[in-house]
Amino acid sequence: MATREELQNLARIVEVTKASFDEVEKQIVKVEEVINEHTITLATLNELVQVGTKGSASAHFSIGSGVTLPYNHEGQQEGLAMVDLGSGIFGEKPWSQAIGITQQRKDDITQLRDELQIQAQALEVKIGEAAEQFNQMATAMKSQPSENKLSLKPSNALAPTTEQDAEEQQAEQATRRGGKRRSGMFGNELTLDD
Repeated sequence: MATREELQNLARIVEVTKASFDEVEKQIVKVEEVINEHTITLATLNELVQVGTKGSASAHFSIGSGVTLPYNHEGQQEGLAMVDLGSGIFGEKPWSQAIGITQQRKDDITQLRDELQIQAQALEVKIGEAAEQFNQMATAMKSQPSENKLSLKPSNALAPTTEQDAEEQQAEQATRRGGKRRSGMFGNELTLDD
């Protein structure tokens, strides 16, 4: 028999798993944006290499806020690109090396995206299983006669039947209140006074 506590624990598990799934989905979106950026960079570098072999290459590069700068490369040798080598260090690399570095980064990020997608699928399955289990437990709990639910009718055992019974109950409650142990200075720990 499923208890209310088990049902609440299962609901928490579903909520936590759903939050994890949402976080993985956000990460996948961010990784996709980085992959797209690498794809554009690779296309630009490949185009520069192809056009550069003809003797000159020119392009306009956006620096943000709607501003672009003209770029001209003369000569048949490869141009140079500033490449982030990691840890905030940049180096000049020929276009072909920049293509290799960018392609390797894109491959690594694509692998990360694939791992995140596998993780998201596993979380989705876990959410579905937990939700199904929750529904089954809730249905089973509804169909069983409830032993833990409070009755709206007053119990005969608790209701005083005579005036004498009422007085005995009041005396019993007073002794329970009066017999309450005094808490020590440090909470419920025993003290030397006890």
